[in-house]
Amino acid sequence: MDLTWSMRDDKETLIRLGWNMSQTFGSITNNFRLGFGSYADKPVMPYIFPGHEENPCKSEHTECSPIYSYWHHLKLTGDIQRFITEVNNSQVTGNVDNLEGALDGLVQAIVCTNEINWARQARKIILVATDGHLHTAGDGKLGGAVKRQDFKCHLDERGQYSLAAQFDYSSLAELSRLLQEYKINVIFAVTEERRNEYEEIVKLLREKATVATLTSDSSNILDIIENAYHRITSKLILRDNSSSPLIMEYFSNCGEGNVSEWNTLECDDIKEGQMYDFKVVLSYKECPRDKDLWRQRVVIEDELASQLSNIIIDVELLCGCNCKDTESSYCQHGTYECGLCKCDSGWSGETCDCDESSLSNNVQQCIRGNSTKICSERGDCVCGKCFCDDGYNGEFCECSACDKMDGIECSNKGTCNCGVCQCIEGWEGNACQCPSTNELCIAPGSQEICAGHGYCDCGECRCNVTAADGFYYRGTYCESTISTGGSGLCVLYDRCVNATVEDPKKANEFCQTNIITYNIERVESVDIGNGHHCFVKTVMERTTCFIHYIYEFQKNNVVTLKIGNKQCHTLVHGAVIPSVIIIGTVCLGLASLLIWKCWASMKDRREYEKFMKEQQKTVFSLNQNPLFKSPISRYSVPSMYKEN
Repeated sequence: MDLTWSMRDDKETLIRLGWNMSQTFGSITNNFRLGFGSYADKPVMPYIFPGHEENPCKSEHTECSPIYSYWHHLKLTGDIQRFITEVNNSQVTGNVDNLEGALDGLVQAIVCTNEINWARQARKIILVATDGHLHTAGDGKLGGAVKRQDFKCHLDERGQYSLAAQFDYSSLAELSRLLQEYKINVIFAVTEERRNEYEEIVKLLREKATVATLTSDSSNILDIIENAYHRITSKLILRDNSSSPLIMEYFSNCGEGNVSEWNTLECDDIKEGQMYDFKVVLSYKECPRDKDLWRQRVVIEDELASQLSNIIIDVELLCGCNCKDTESSYCQHGTYECGLCKCDSGWSGETCDCDESSLSNNVQQCIRGNSTKICSERGDCVCGKCFCDDGYNGEFCECSACDKMDGIECSNKGTCNCGVCQCIEGWEGNACQCPSTNELCIAPGSQEICAGHGYCDCGECRCNVTAADGFYYRGTYCESTISTGGSGLCVLYDRCVNATVEDPKKANEFCQTNIITYNIERVESVDIGNGHHCFVKTVMERTTCFIHYIYEFQKNNVVTLKIGNKQCHTLVHGAVIPSVIIIGTVCLGLASLLIWKCWASMKDRREYEKFMKEQQKTVFSLNQNPLFKSPISRYSVPSMYKEN
């Protein structure tokens, strides 16, 4: 999420909608996880004002988080409460311009598979919520980030992208290749004024990206996620890695009943649970000179699905063989050339054993009993043998093909008898794909089907959308609640876990049963957000201890327990806390008074000393008032009159 200053209101909306996410995703799938990361821009000039690194929001006359490029706050987890907490604890930051470093964040979110906790078998979606433009390749050079992206994970211990100031932004072409390689889909949720810009970006990223309009307060973000998910899952696009001289063509009718197939790599409006058949034709025009190209390993994959959805075909071209073998007995009336029979005139068939002059006899061999239809009108008659159309089999093409599961007729658990699968004991269903018992829907050590929160459908638990207790459930056996993440199967394994930690010598007493085989692993830390997370709580006097662990189901009723270290804390007596508060308050008050008194005394002393110094510097000189007139007058007798 873009957490620059202009997106501060959108963060609050995401917090308010947090609990609604569990219901939205729960209606889509019973196995989902959420993570959270935020981005801003590179923490160097000119993307940030000098001196504003610690508070990029000075220009807004407020405080915010120091600037960062990308911050991974929470790895993928099923704990909705933890997701809301992390979003709430994240802080808004800022930068100078309206171009953001989303590409830095996207690259790290894609390549840091362990830190993000991506699962190879899952559909992966990254939602980018923003109202800004994108920095692209070359923009980083303005800030001294001249190195080309190495597409490696560079998250530090806090989860922040540590080398943003060194590596330039990636290009859109590089991002497109990353999305293809890691099978990740991107949804750009942008404001209306940015939509046209991001639509052009999405065109360059091809099928791996979509764009949606974000309201001013992001209140429609749940609708965006749900619509984008359905748009992604309702489309199928096949890709392969074949190279010259191999030519690959794909044919399908995209599930449209009896409509003939056409040349296509894509199918739209895919519906969950429906079977879609593709026919792949491999050919080549001539043998390449490079013998290394005579053998190829071709990988066909669904471009929009998980990393594990692919088919591997090893292809060997028939090159370098003997041109002719006129003495070969394999071809009865022809010569053997490069793996095939080249028939003499008047002969045909795979081994040149079909006499074209007796065509009527050959056709009669393709008609069943009293029927008049050649190959039941479901195939072609070639040299007295029926070659059936797709979907039919039998000597005279009289039988429809049996249902398949994963491309395998009757799932290899039965035999096809003229269009109907005859299942072996323990299996049922139109393609023998379902176990006839509910054993696969009962957790090891439990006796309830789907933990009492769902029903068993073809060996898999289908969790109730709304349970009787008001919770939504998910997990292999519907044992975990979506809202709290707690598991109802913890009680089955608590005693074994507690004994393993408290008294390993007696652990066998609780960990060896006829029903469950335990595989114990001690780990340093436990992912509390895991849907299979449990804990054992023990209380002794005022000390409370927790042992966190995760359970994982294996085959043959084997349960792996990954047990963390014991964590304890002691409760303080109830009377101590008020006493500490009162004493602390009194001490704080006395300390405050003492500090104030010292400060006041020091201030008075400084003022007095200043006054004395100024007084000593003052010296008054004696001056007479210029307006003063003395009352004494003096007269002198002239010297000429002194004798008289």
